[in-house]
Amino acid sequence: MNLSFETIIKENEKLKLTDLEKSSLNVYEYLKLHHHINFLVIDIKKNNLLENIFTYDDGDFDYFTNTLSFQQNRNTDIIFKFLSKDEKEYEIIKNDLANINMSLQIFSQSLFNKYMEKILNEISLIDQVTGSYNRSYLDNYVSNLLSLSNREQKKIAFIKVGIDQFKAVIDEFDYEVGDKVLKTLASSLKDSVRESDIIIKISSDEFLVILLNIINENNAIIISEKLINNFSKQKVVVNENTNQTLMKTICSGISIYPDNASSIDEIIKKSDIALYEARNRGRNQIFLFNEEDTNKIDFF
Repeated sequence: MNLSFETIIKENEKLKLTDLEKSSLNVYEYLKLHHHINFLVIDIKKNNLLENIFTYDDGDFDYFTNTLSFQQNRNTDIIFKFLSKDEKEYEIIKNDLANINMSLQIFSQSLFNKYMEKILNEISLIDQVTGSYNRSYLDNYVSNLLSLSNREQKKIAFIKVGIDQFKAVIDEFDYEVGDKVLKTLASSLKDSVRESDIIIKISSDEFLVILLNIINENNAIIISEKLINNFSKQKVVVNENTNQTLMKTICSGISIYPDNASSIDEIIKKSDIALYEARNRGRNQIFLFNEEDTNKIDFF
């Protein structure tokens, strides 16, 4: 085993210890150090669709490009594009492609493994019906938001959203129509909040909308009204042949961190309580959690 191959193996071991983003950066830094690659693009080609996983360039420039591609399976290739600003640099890289190929033959496999880890991780955090985050995302990541809120001294609103009489939809129609209602609601919620806010499907007919960096509870109430109003305008096609449509309503329960609780479990519980009270009051209702009114609620 020569020194260069030892260097490649050591570098590849480092790739295995990081995520896809860091691994890609490590590959770039290795290529820059050992092969004088200044600009690099790494793409995944899957079923003839390109997905970029790393780009380091100098903006909009008419580059000369050398390319190496490594097949990972029947449908997937990892493509490395070495960008050069002049023809001299392009020729130097071109003459060095055989040595670069030796490194990337190994690195590409590690990058592909990291890419698949990323995809599987994303799938495990996504509700397959609605495309929203699922309970696993809540359990694993949302608690970090509370720490950030404490550091920045900003409030977070937790809005629990429930579909009114959702069971009746299943009883009258079927689960396919129920899924259409859920998909429509998820889309409506997403369109009604900022890109930085978070939407989680929390149970069979309930979502949790997390509003980051709100000023006060009035902001949460205004957004809740927007969520309800926007969804009330949505039509779900029940029968394609007859064009029969279904219109549903939602209620929302609001809790505010850190005003109402100091932990993630507490704040979720209090948004549950608030939604319960909102539903008790009828359709299209909003309830903002407060200790005084909540003490009056009868759960049985």
